[in-house]
Amino acid sequence: MSSPYSASFMPPIPTLMVTLRFVSGDAFTPPNSALVDTGADATLVPAMLLDPLQTGEMYLARLRSHWGEWRSVKVFLVDLEIEGQVYPAVEVIADETGSAILLGRNFLNRLILLLDGPNQQSDILLRRPVKM
Repeated sequence: MSSPYSASFMPPIPTLMVTLRFVSGDAFTPPNSALVDTGADATLVPAMLLDPLQTGEMYLARLRSHWGEWRSVKVFLVDLEIEGQVYPAVEVIADETGSAILLGRNFLNRLILLLDGPNQQSDILLRRPVKM
């Protein structure tokens, strides 16, 4: 299944529809569009989406933004579901100020991901394409 790029950004940015799930429970969020950011080290989730899952923070950490400033953050463990596939035990940072899910390399490195810029869509592949 393909996910369209978001035209809310210039240039448009790849997205995937994700559902957040509590690791050891039944709580989950509705599907949300998440930004694919291959330059981000970590996955960020708005804190307001983590609250209903009632998942406890695992630990506190320090995060440095791309501008160089540091801030304290809370790290949580969730399962991420995309297109019916559940990816267990993903560490995510609670973003107290942002409103978008940002998928960073700590999660993206689990995927075979096709970013099709000309068609402005992204796909998760089940296997590597055959080279011709």
